[in-house]
Amino acid sequence: MQIVRNDITKVKEINVEIIKSSLKRMGSSTKAQIAEETGISVATCGKILNELCDSREVIETAQTSAGYGRPAKCYAYNGNFALVACIYIASDMGKVLLSAKVSNMLGEVQEEYTLEIGRASFDVLETTVGRLVEKHDTLRAVAIGIPGYITDGVVGLCNFIDLMGLPLRDMLQEKFPQLKIQVENDMNAAAYGFYKGNCNEKETTVAFIYSPIDARTGLEEMRTGIAEVELNNEQRTLLQYSVNYGAGFVSSGKILRGFSGFAGEVSFLPIVRELASENLQASVEVVAYIIGSIVPILNPEIVALTGSYFDEKNVETIRSRCLELISPQHMPQIILRDDVHEEYVNGLINLALEELSCGIMLVTQRA
Repeated sequence: MQIVRNDITKVKEINVEIIKSSLKRMGSSTKAQIAEETGISVATCGKILNELCDSREVIETAQTSAGYGRPAKCYAYNGNFALVACIYIASDMGKVLLSAKVSNMLGEVQEEYTLEIGRASFDVLETTVGRLVEKHDTLRAVAIGIPGYITDGVVGLCNFIDLMGLPLRDMLQEKFPQLKIQVENDMNAAAYGFYKGNCNEKETTVAFIYSPIDARTGLEEMRTGIAEVELNNEQRTLLQYSVNYGAGFVSSGKILRGFSGFAGEVSFLPIVRELASENLQASVEVVAYIIGSIVPILNPEIVALTGSYFDEKNVETIRSRCLELISPQHMPQIILRDDVHEEYVNGLINLALEELSCGIMLVTQRA
């Protein structure tokens, strides 16, 4: 029998997180209002609010009065107490683009830009993070998105050859010890951003499937030996197959990465290897079989298709083909997302914000 100890420190951390979350949601509030909203005693709320005011994470605002007695103090969360950032690198019609965004703790944008870079590399990411740190002295966490999977902090197969095999998170963490660094797969982040924006606090499962026309940047060079990159046996094996599809999954607010981070690499489904080709009809069949493989395992409510391959016409064809593979009662809602930039950035920013929390997922108990 496992003995679970009552960790007073952890309970306090959770209470602090609940109060901060409530203030972010409610805006300026009195101690009594916060206590009623959170279910935490007025005395405990008062003590935690005093500590948060001392650190300037919470500020006192104009007092409120009910018309009698002493006016009650009001408190508001200080969104500029700390900043978080996200960076991602993606290929688009042969161009390599870097996008960055800086946000405060309330999600208010401080800076955002996208620029074309010559080649994706660690040096580019290091330089970008360094510039953000120099410009924003209260930056505390950075989430980085890449088109590849990460196992134990090491980048596995990735669209950008110079990132493959790198312990990217640890390398950046060593360079910037004052920051909390996270590296995430692109479709995981996009699916998470979509969930947070559309399904937050809902117990549902969402899948994102990506298929570009220009699927790779640099991988063809490796196949022909033009690029001299040291690869391990796993990476060489994986490069025998096309990487034209990727997916990300979120269930009940949690990203499903799998034990080695390989979840979502749907290009390696056996049926995909057999069907994949440049023929449009075959590609429709591939995506239908990918969805047909996901549904019996994860039973998603929503499947979002994104990437320059998809349009309204072939999405409708995919939907019709799926109905031949999936019973109507289990058929997910299939939607088209022309541009997942907002979902991608939203997912990464939320992951960065969570790096600054106590690490406890707060859920509502169902009756």
